[in-house]
Amino acid sequence: MAANCKLRDLILNSQVPLVLDQFPLEWECFEGSLHDWCKRFDQEASSFPDFELMASADSSTPQWERKRTKATKLSMQQFLREYGVLEEQHTHWAAYQYKGANVVPPSCRKGIDFSSFGFPDVGDDFRFWLGSEEANTPCHYDTYGVNIVVQVHGSKSWLLFPPETPLQSTRIPYEESSVYCLENFYAPDPAKMQSYEHLGRQAYHCNLQAGEVLIVPRNWWHYAEAMSTSLSVNYWVPLKVDMDLVLDEFLVMQIVESFVKGESDQIKQYLLNPNQVGNLTTKPSDLYAQFEQAVQNLESSQNTRKLYDTDYISQADWKTLLNGINHTVRPLQVMPHEEYKRLLSANSKRFRKAASPPETTPISSTWELLVSSMCAPRVIAEMKREFFRRLGKSNSL
Repeated sequence: MAANCKLRDLILNSQVPLVLDQFPLEWECFEGSLHDWCKRFDQEASSFPDFELMASADSSTPQWERKRTKATKLSMQQFLREYGVLEEQHTHWAAYQYKGANVVPPSCRKGIDFSSFGFPDVGDDFRFWLGSEEANTPCHYDTYGVNIVVQVHGSKSWLLFPPETPLQSTRIPYEESSVYCLENFYAPDPAKMQSYEHLGRQAYHCNLQAGEVLIVPRNWWHYAEAMSTSLSVNYWVPLKVDMDLVLDEFLVMQIVESFVKGESDQIKQYLLNPNQVGNLTTKPSDLYAQFEQAVQNLESSQNTRKLYDTDYISQADWKTLLNGINHTVRPLQVMPHEEYKRLLSANSKRFRKAASPPETTPISSTWELLVSSMCAPRVIAEMKREFFRRLGKSNSL
């Protein structure tokens, strides 16, 4: 237990991403091969799971979730047959990702336990990510939590940037607790390569292999792409500091919903991530009631989940802790600039081969800029400060 507490302290106080090499997990559900896991899934599932498909050639902008084909029903074994090894001239990638434990058969999640990392109260609050080669998540940062990513099968490339990196933030598409950026790391535009290369001064990278674990500190930007058929499980560690950020997210939600109320389905599907389209409040007063409840919860520190502190030990103590950990833990370093340029150059070839027409936008560029400007993190932070000032609080509750 003491060793687990040390690892927990290391995770919560790290200021850079960490990789845990060949971490000794004993999760029963992943004994055997990926084929074995998929076969059990098919045997126990009541219906075929819904995969999303994305055209590889659709690369003029990040591969936003709104551009993907949804509800493509495949058995897990069919997924492996059709997408397990993509041919050179493949047209799509496929993924079953961001899936909660409640939609995965019991034997396929049996034994998953994050207590070995020092977090025994996870329960079923983790997510599954299964995808073929090239399946990716556009670059973004999570507004809440420290992210623990366990690579179970295959490999995945992670490109990461610290919070202060000058990426172009956007809340279009809007997804609660995710701030995206406009940079397209799947297929960088060769004409804009100079601006991408400038970001290399702050770029971190790893190819996460099966049996390895990645720790993503809070608010770090990250772009993740499967290098082969990949299965991973992740858990966001809830933090006390996140309670304050709940209000930021409610302010963003109010702004975005004010732009989509009464608009066409086409505009809603463009402005909102697909998982948000069906979650709109029925009227503004409902949203304000939720905001007021969030303020009251924050004021009373009311929360049913266990929340963790961060940054409670010095960097000198952190380094001493790192040297005393029994497992091999690698703090990532800024990647060599030539290596970063090679990664960009390889990915930019996808941009040149794009054959599909550019995505049509149902709103004007001015409208889109206005939404992104009003929802920019620094603007939201200033709105919250003004709210607290009028509430009679010096900063936050």
